[in-house]
Amino acid sequence: MKKLVVLLLFVCAPFVMAQQANLNIDRTLYGRDINALTARSMGMGGAGLANGNAFSATSHNPALLVNSAAGFSINGGITLYNLEEDRSFPYYDNFGGFVDYGSYYYQSNWYNHMYGQVVWAGPKEWMNLHVGSGFVPFKSFDYDYFEEVRSSGFGDDLLAYNIMESKAMLFAIPLNVAVTPVKDVSVGLGLSFLTGDDVYKERIVAKSLKVAAAARSLEMNSQLDGVPLVVKPGVNYHVDERLTVGATYRLPYTLKTTVSVVQDTQRYSSTRQVRYPARIGAGIDYRFQNILTARLMVDYHYTFWSKMTDDRNPDLHFDDTYEFNIGVEQTFFNNVDFRAGFEYQTMRETRELTRSAVTAGLGFSFFDVRIDLAAGFSNSDHNQKDLYDNALYGEATRTGLDRVRWSETFGRIDFSYTFK
Repeated sequence: MKKLVVLLLFVCAPFVMAQQANLNIDRTLYGRDINALTARSMGMGGAGLANGNAFSATSHNPALLVNSAAGFSINGGITLYNLEEDRSFPYYDNFGGFVDYGSYYYQSNWYNHMYGQVVWAGPKEWMNLHVGSGFVPFKSFDYDYFEEVRSSGFGDDLLAYNIMESKAMLFAIPLNVAVTPVKDVSVGLGLSFLTGDDVYKERIVAKSLKVAAAARSLEMNSQLDGVPLVVKPGVNYHVDERLTVGATYRLPYTLKTTVSVVQDTQRYSSTRQVRYPARIGAGIDYRFQNILTARLMVDYHYTFWSKMTDDRNPDLHFDDTYEFNIGVEQTFFNNVDFRAGFEYQTMRETRELTRSAVTAGLGFSFFDVRIDLAAGFSNSDHNQKDLYDNALYGEATRTGLDRVRWSETFGRIDFSYTFK
């Protein structure tokens, strides 16, 4: 069995160096969902639940499989993701009054992953049976942190490096089936088998003899116990030639893992069980009565994060989240599609935090190959405690919260072809 994808920063609480309740720590612990699996959907703000293409069946709605052409269709591509992180600490005047924020950390990291899918369309007399599978990204735990620690006095001496490295992606091997039991109604069922690997490392590298005692290292390797299964039924209803509606429900699923920990020269092991919550979604696809065939897609998702449990973190509490995905697509006379979208969602850590993103994309055909491109951008601020207490290096502990700015840039390109 391959190594797990869910790393456990707090699997052995006494051995963990970073503080809890930080968004980046939650990302390495519980992952970032990959919700827009195709470039077409990404270009429309992640929308497409009601009437996206067949290759969105795993991420959006298994009933979408019926939208593929007859015979075999294949799809493959690459996803790109960049996170720019800027951390600043508050500083005050001699009377304790707030002055401004001073940036002490900036880093930009790129991540990429490949994916591929295949869909087979059966005879119409078999209730329009469609079957699909592939190897696609499901949840990302990728995150890197590299901070230079310097003295606060004159000289600005280099004291240490604080390093966090999380290299983990949970992939899905889906088996999606969809049929059209009655006219204009399609139903589908998706079964996704999860696999992946995980290596997490955290280090304090002393660069000055006076902080040599602060040096330490931590490495965790996690393995899946069994094969986690994600179940998602879905349905689409073609109301008329201009309107299609759809709905899905992703059942809760559990990740069971065995985690091996090496801290400095000591070794430990532990088990962990995380139960991820259910997620429901509904969407519409509306086609305008226009010779240029403009269309509008709107999706709504609600995730019951308050029901999430982690047996190694009994005090875990997340808020339920909701998400809106809005996208428009315009097909021009030369068969080139232009797309634009907007995504808005609340954050599981607290409903007071939100994330929004704008996206755009293009689609066109070239020698019977369908090419789709998409890109998006998101910018957000939040406050966190200092990840590493300055007291480790003989400096004063900072009491104020750091301001953290995340700028996310993401893109996707994929290719599709149907064997005639």
